[in-house]
Amino acid sequence: MKQKISLASSISILIGVVIAILALLHGPVQTVLLLVTFALWGLWVLLALLRPSWRANWDYRRREERIAKEQNALSGKNLSGLLLTHVNYRVSDYLKRVYPDARWEWMMPNPVLFIAQGGTGRIRVYGVPDYEYADVTLDKNGGLDCSMVKIVPVGDSGQGAPSGQPALDPSAWYELEGRDVLDSIIADLRSRGHSGLTLNEDGSISFQPEAGGPKATKRAFGSFPEKVYWPRLADVLAQEGLTADVQADHIAVSW
Repeated sequence: MKQKISLASSISILIGVVIAILALLHGPVQTVLLLVTFALWGLWVLLALLRPSWRANWDYRRREERIAKEQNALSGKNLSGLLLTHVNYRVSDYLKRVYPDARWEWMMPNPVLFIAQGGTGRIRVYGVPDYEYADVTLDKNGGLDCSMVKIVPVGDSGQGAPSGQPALDPSAWYELEGRDVLDSIIADLRSRGHSGLTLNEDGSISFQPEAGGPKATKRAFGSFPEKVYWPRLADVLAQEGLTADVQADHIAVSW
């Protein structure tokens, strides 16, 4: 309705302008002004007719862009939440293998950022005897490792732990990191006729490929207990049916 009224008003204005030009001017000037007047009026009519379509198209594009941004934001939020939940379950499963009553929480303000970047982050643990914290490590390949941490006051080494280092339970280390690695390597070596291997101080594992030949060494553990824990670690291995002989710079394991 507004468009019809505007168009009718424009026609009335056009008629008035044309009459004024015809009454006041003559000759070529009259013709030129009439052509200019009709051209301007035609252009105005064209814009008036197309303006609603342009406005509707503009509003539609802005609405589509807003919906796309909202969907992208929602999708990113859902993906981040799903990834965080997945890692939470992995950490819980890791802890509950040894401590069935374990509960925990992140000690960092933005665990999603930590999960995206990887590295090592600390968690607060509950229901875990003798430990208050654990360090969770995520490598670039998605591997997860969890090391128990006990806060020891300055000057108290705590159950034979090296000064300045958190106390470590060899049995917990074996369950959380050592068992999977050793079971896999021992099964492979045993299937090829080997009867022993060497656990080195730097966390690598060596074995004798052939009699009198050089030892083959492979990197196995991301972390390995300090020497002060080796006698207790040997007891843990003995409970698993392995023979462990503690030496100055390595542990010789046989089966």
